[in-house]
Amino acid sequence: MNIQAIELFSEVVNPDLGEVSALMRATWSPPCWVYEPDLLAMHIHRPSADPAMAVGLRAGGGDLAAYLAFVPLTLRLDGKTYSAVFASFFTVSGRYRRHRLSDRQQGLMLDRAKSRGYDLYVAVTVAGTPANQTVARAFAARDLPVQSVRNFRYLAGSSAIVGSRLMRTEGLLRVRPYEPKDEAAAHALLTKAGLSATLAKVVERMDVDFVLRTRPRVRTYVYEDGGRVQGILNIAILSVRSSHVAPNAYVEHIAFGAMEAAAREEFVDTVLRQVLALGVEAVMIPDTGYADLAVFRRLGFRAAPRKLRLLLAPLRGGILQALPQEIDSFYLDVF
Repeated sequence: MNIQAIELFSEVVNPDLGEVSALMRATWSPPCWVYEPDLLAMHIHRPSADPAMAVGLRAGGGDLAAYLAFVPLTLRLDGKTYSAVFASFFTVSGRYRRHRLSDRQQGLMLDRAKSRGYDLYVAVTVAGTPANQTVARAFAARDLPVQSVRNFRYLAGSSAIVGSRLMRTEGLLRVRPYEPKDEAAAHALLTKAGLSATLAKVVERMDVDFVLRTRPRVRTYVYEDGGRVQGILNIAILSVRSSHVAPNAYVEHIAFGAMEAAAREEFVDTVLRQVLALGVEAVMIPDTGYADLAVFRRLGFRAAPRKLRLLLAPLRGGILQALPQEIDSFYLDVF
């Protein structure tokens, strides 16, 4: 009977993001983001991504019962580059959990990635949640290893604490919003930032303007001195549902280049002053080791309680000579 029930579900490639949003908002428990369609589009519709790698399972009655996106990217690990997928937005409706859709969805997407020639799998999970066991079972069923290579947390700064510690002088003459003319300089800075990490996404030139300017919910600032762009701060404003719904700011891309400590402080203070003026309750930044976050800690940022895990796995044998047990830093979008 269970097998017959499972067979009623059909694959749907690149389902409407409004439908995906409805599934996620009905399923996820707070604290969590409010998964509106434009939040999903920030990643799934990136120019170098492939929406065909986002797949759902539809029940016989028409409901979207499960969803998982594998967002393609190029990864650099220990100096070598690989085609990879970043797994995210995994959701199974509570109405259908008895059908073991979690295992089916993970296996479906792993086989899809393997058949398309991708080399590596990466994902971020919350430590201690069932998703970790689901991923482990899917890889074990294919005789492939999967390893948690880094535990990390967000640094969180409340608007009240951060606002009280900002410098009273602002670097308005040197800090301005990102503009299309900054694309080449931004690409160079983000590429350099990635080179400092053990594991890093390769920033594609076609993605730069989308990531920094045209994708929904983002604001990007540059630090310009002597006519040259020397730093980048990219921030997404995302609604968070806990006891209530409120906007938080998430620092997604940091590139300080060769900026001195005083310039970094001026840059961060000026940007955060403008971000706090938007009415956000907190500012969050993933502590992944690729950027020096001392300036944020000076402003009162502290480790959030939720522990996250970075998972890494080959998608077929012979890709990696040995799967690293732990890495000291990574440069990836965390979503």
